[in-house]
Amino acid sequence: MTANAVDFGSAALSAFLRAAGLAVLAVGAALALFFAFAAAVIVGLMVTGAAVAMRFWPRRREARRGGPDVLEARSTPAGWVVETAAKRQA
Repeated sequence: MTANAVDFGSAALSAFLRAAGLAVLAVGAALALFFAFAAAVIVGLMVTGAAVAMRFWPRRREARRGGPDVLEARSTPAGWVVETAAKRQA
């Protein structure tokens, strides 16, 4: 296929537009990756800060005693009855 001046200009413009589009796409992808990385760093710092704060935050009274109350169960003629230590003391 022979090329004349009009075809050559059209092909050059098309090639330039394709190259410019590819450059815009590459810049957009780089910006998206940069912002995604920045967001991941910010979320990581927030989670780390929360973990450190929870480590030094005072614990509730139940957690200091060694966990939840121990349940005691006994068999009655009507079936099994489960009692907690708080229920027995009252």
